[in-house]
Amino acid sequence: MYNFHTHIPDTCDCLLNFNPGELDSNIRECSVGLHPWQVDEGWKERLEILRTEACCSNVCAIGECGIDKASGGDVLRQIEVFRMQVALAEELHKPVIVHCVKAFDELLAARKELVESCRSRGVEPQPWVVHGFRGKPEQAKQIMTKGILLSFGHHYNVETLRFVFSTSYPFFLETDDLRLSVRQIYEQASHHLGVDVSRLVSLCDPRQTIFSGRLCR
Repeated sequence: MYNFHTHIPDTCDCLLNFNPGELDSNIRECSVGLHPWQVDEGWKERLEILRTEACCSNVCAIGECGIDKASGGDVLRQIEVFRMQVALAEELHKPVIVHCVKAFDELLAARKELVESCRSRGVEPQPWVVHGFRGKPEQAKQIMTKGILLSFGHHYNVETLRFVFSTSYPFFLETDDLRLSVRQIYEQASHHLGVDVSRLVSLCDPRQTIFSGRLCR
């Protein structure tokens, strides 16, 4: 089973998240990005470090990055930096792991702009995945219609998980910054969905979808 987003090494296969300047070249699969909480003084320097580290072969995705209206930070600056990281992801053909808190209107607007830009150039945009999604089914549907995928952590809306599962649309499972095994998340999700864990193991593996190059919405 695969832990799609974690800040703590897992005994299972995982995508370990790093901040710019902290990337470990010994980690087989990881992500690196400038978190919206880090968009403060010094962000330009960290972004330059990110540009270098994002090119490393073990970096499978850019992020987590995004917009967080609850952080107390400069939201317009967060949007600006997020767009820069999206542009980097497009340049490197890597998916984006999104942190979004109370800013889904802004997120969908940015996605719409990207999709239109890519279509004008005859290319497909890289996948985005909102990590730690806790919203209701209606919000999930709105996000998914824009080609954005979802990853669920320990806390999620059960009806939303069931809705996403019913669509056969790919989704992922994660532990984020919690010190527990992703196996617990898989077992919890399998209980709520009424399916065997083994079914989720194949369904929630990004190596079969967004990391394989077969899903670029």
